[in-house]
Amino acid sequence: MAEALQNPVAISDSGEAVLAREAVHSERRAHSATEAESVYEVERTAKLISDGGYKRVALQFPDELLADSTLVSDQLRQRVSAQIFVLADTSYGSCCVDEVAALHYDADLVVHYGRTCLSLTSRLPVVYVFCCEPVDSEHVAECAKREDLGESRLLLVADVPYVHALDAIADRLRPCVAEMVVSRVSAQDGVYVPGADTEGVKLGRTWELDHPVGDYTLLYIGDESPTLTNLLVTKRFGAAYSYSPSQRTLRAESGKANRHLSRRYYMVQRARDANIVGIVVGTLAAARYLRVVEALKQLLRQAERKFYVFVVGKLNVAKLANFAEIEAYVLVACPENSLVDSKEFFQPVVTPYEMLLALSRSREWSGDYIIDFHSFLEESELDQDFGGDDDEPHFSLVTGKLQKTRRYVAQQDESSGGDVTVRCKTEIAQYMGSAAAEHLLARSFRGLGHDDDSHEVEPMLAVEGLSGIASKYSHETGESKCGEKK
Repeated sequence: MAEALQNPVAISDSGEAVLAREAVHSERRAHSATEAESVYEVERTAKLISDGGYKRVALQFPDELLADSTLVSDQLRQRVSAQIFVLADTSYGSCCVDEVAALHYDADLVVHYGRTCLSLTSRLPVVYVFCCEPVDSEHVAECAKREDLGESRLLLVADVPYVHALDAIADRLRPCVAEMVVSRVSAQDGVYVPGADTEGVKLGRTWELDHPVGDYTLLYIGDESPTLTNLLVTKRFGAAYSYSPSQRTLRAESGKANRHLSRRYYMVQRARDANIVGIVVGTLAAARYLRVVEALKQLLRQAERKFYVFVVGKLNVAKLANFAEIEAYVLVACPENSLVDSKEFFQPVVTPYEMLLALSRSREWSGDYIIDFHSFLEESELDQDFGGDDDEPHFSLVTGKLQKTRRYVAQQDESSGGDVTVRCKTEIAQYMGSAAAEHLLARSFRGLGHDDDSHEVEPMLAVEGLSGIASKYSHETGESKCGEKK
């Protein structure tokens, strides 16, 4: 919970916070052409560019790898005839392919470097370079053997910088377990082209299981990340472990999923109590995001909730705090950025599936969780029970009281023939169904000349105000009220 403010909030400040803010540290990982080839796969990338006949190629680097962008781009220019340019400061998360920025420069291919959410693109082909990081496969096997996984069916999954080591780890563990399944990254080797077959792809990965997922134990190779969290909440594994290559430790993750789901269930209940919802567009690259936005609009209309659509770029507390009338936000973003820990936000930030659960009258929380757009669209088409009786309250698990939902329905008066007569501003706001207007009218201060409804404010001409600075305006003579010199 946010702490109460002890002092008045400053409208502006001196800017010291900006000057003291630490920038993202960008460390060089390649100091020569040989190192650039091993880390950034320059030769493979150049071959894919040449074979595809691409003419304008955008290289997208995250902030932490930007120091190597000039070296990599120079190496590619020596190998291909295509025009190469570098993208930085992405519009949203660096894990997503920034198709918007690339299209501004008329690119026909994007090369994405570093960690990625592996979200499907909708307009441009993509080459993924994961910038492989080292992992001790022998130490991973030793740690796993200590957990006595001999009778387990093991599913091996890795974060993208460590997918290169999956086969080596699997070879060491296969004799020690009952069954070994190795996941594969769908867009690892070649060029991903929008519209390609994505059947069976889960979080950008594929695997085939001969038994229910609850019979398998997950072994995740990588540090704590949104990818691991998404796997834990969307799949009900019998057990789960993660190995951190940087810390060289193996830990159990089973309890983490339960705690996270409990937190998300609380968010669903808060979203259920919300009458005014903000749809926040958190990506412009992931395929089907526009269909998800339209599906959310349709759900909210059927549930007779008021909604607004926001495009705010990278999400932060200050941006969403500007809209005081919004009671809950639903974030349309890639899987890596969808699960927002909204402890610092003034209002809950939920996923599209969580909003579906909150609005549906027939669907109950079962622990099943959906994070990808395709599954959400299928579920939203199956469930159409979002309406309700205007006079029927619901029991809020947040407040512990019966709560009546405010219905925002477009009102029409056929007898008026289109001419509407209203008596006060409150009736105008209610007739128009404007949640923002109602919120403004409920405030004690609504602006100069509008805080007193007892009389109409006469219009007047604008006049020139004071000029100068507060310590001495231009009209002051330099003498105090007592007649003494300042």
